[in-house]
Amino acid sequence: MSQYVLAALCFVAYLTIYYLVGVAVSKILKLDNNPIRQLLIGMFAYGILFSIYVLPMKFMIVPVNVIGKIWVVIVGVLCLVIVVTLRKYMAKGLKKWLGYIKKNKAVAIVVGLFTAFQVTFVEIYCRLVAGFNQVWFVGWVSNGVLHNELMTYDVVTGDPLSAFPNDRYLCTFLDHSAVICRLFRIHPMVEVRTVLTGIFVLMQCLVVWEIAKCIGKGRKDRSILAFLLYWGVRNAMVGSQLLPSYYTFFRTYEGKGFVMNVPIPLMILIMWKMYDKPEKTKYLWESALIVWGSMTYSLSMMFTYPFVLAAYLPFMLAKKDGRKYMFRNMMVIGLICLAFFVVYFLGQPKIGILDLTIRR
Repeated sequence: MSQYVLAALCFVAYLTIYYLVGVAVSKILKLDNNPIRQLLIGMFAYGILFSIYVLPMKFMIVPVNVIGKIWVVIVGVLCLVIVVTLRKYMAKGLKKWLGYIKKNKAVAIVVGLFTAFQVTFVEIYCRLVAGFNQVWFVGWVSNGVLHNELMTYDVVTGDPLSAFPNDRYLCTFLDHSAVICRLFRIHPMVEVRTVLTGIFVLMQCLVVWEIAKCIGKGRKDRSILAFLLYWGVRNAMVGSQLLPSYYTFFRTYEGKGFVMNVPIPLMILIMWKMYDKPEKTKYLWESALIVWGSMTYSLSMMFTYPFVLAAYLPFMLAKKDGRKYMFRNMMVIGLICLAFFVVYFLGQPKIGILDLTIRR
């Protein structure tokens, strides 16, 4: 029972921290004071902050419990500062959001109930129990808890590694789970397959609703129809392992399951809005945060985003006004992908420029 309580507290804590970080980012970068968007952007910004913090610690083989204690202090102070300094800004955004809910009760009920159903259904009925990939995602966290080190032991054999895995060491969301499990005594299976699963499905529903609102163009009936139709079609395709819907239900907690269902649709939405008003810098900042933040979940995104940009290229060329702003935004996204690719390439064993040898 204590694990259920810890899971619930962890779930709420994650959402609270994501929201507060999103509030700070939206204020600093002059983004929309919208709690839903702040929650989404805050998740990526928080992932970036933790990645910057933990990577040097990981290479220096700092014990996980020490990493966790320092990080808890940093996050606690950060959240306190945000609440104290931006409480009026938060109150304004929450008041506007609650006002929207009061005026659109039907929307709130339908979307809220469906989201609660989707999260509950996936949590209870849709856990893949025989998949080899769960060895990686649960194994890295379990090793971090057991050995008090991050990514230094093989998840299959349990043997010490001689070097950090080049294809995974930059994906720090599992390091974060290991830190949380070690510090607060949450079981890795509970953290990865319950807490993260719930967070990821919730974020998927929020992204879909943001897309549905754009499709509906202010009409509640069209927005609800688009939301339900989207999920209806996706859920009907759950049997194919090649489609995102499969990862929504059975491999939700995996990094690639998250990136194909949250940041990619969110990026497409931003590009859609960017087409109408490409000169707005908020789209540049949002896309940059999403691209960088999603790399902390799956490095495959450094190859995926260029294809997304290539698909957007005809629209950019067809746009006469504001084309230079669209090109600027695309270049920033491309440069972020290129930076991660270069780091990944330099870490290849045959190249050997970036030494990933584990030195205890």
